[in-house]
Amino acid sequence: MPTRVRFRIKICGVRRLADLEAAAAAGADAVGLNFYPPSVRYLDPADAATERLAATALALGLQPIGVFVNEERERILRTADQLRLAAVQLHGDETLQAAASLLDHVAVIRAIRLPTRELTIDQIESRVAPWRSLGVTLLLDADAGAHFGGEGQRLDWRAIGRWSQACPAEWMLAGGLTPAVVEKALTLANPVGVDVASGVERPKGVKDAQLIEFFCTAVKNFQPALDQ
Repeated sequence: MPTRVRFRIKICGVRRLADLEAAAAAGADAVGLNFYPPSVRYLDPADAATERLAATALALGLQPIGVFVNEERERILRTADQLRLAAVQLHGDETLQAAASLLDHVAVIRAIRLPTRELTIDQIESRVAPWRSLGVTLLLDADAGAHFGGEGQRLDWRAIGRWSQACPAEWMLAGGLTPAVVEKALTLANPVGVDVASGVERPKGVKDAQLIEFFCTAVKNFQPALDQ
């Protein structure tokens, strides 16, 4: 069975070789390849350019992670095998059973979408608990409804920090992260890793090498908190 994937910095929604080079140079250790057709960051998994992206990510020492939303199991597995993905990220309404059916073949990241309002420890734990013992990597993200992504919205980091202390688990944070706020998010929420997409884009859907560098530098400078 594949082991859980772990990252400190994931740059999600890369679409160009230059994005990979910027991510690797800045110190990221994972990149997300988006296979959700409605997304502005969508990549066709059957396209030769996508295969080149995945291969280049591996050559640069980056973990290529495929992002899927309510996709058929066979297509997920075929894409993971074809592109040698380090993990697949389930970002839709996938069930526990659907995720479990993938685990014998590929590591799974489960995006748990949380409301952006103030939450209690119990409200957060009720969403996380079913996935905790399954063997997936946990990613907390903002619930953007039908968009199936954070859409730049931030979670209640203080509440998540209280939950994290009360219910210890290894998990990653996404949703509304930017170079300017990621240190605050790390301080309040204390995840083991962070995942950013729109926060390092200028304009939307286009990665900016300088913003990637600023983001990664902020996280790396906060390394003691990530290693707690």
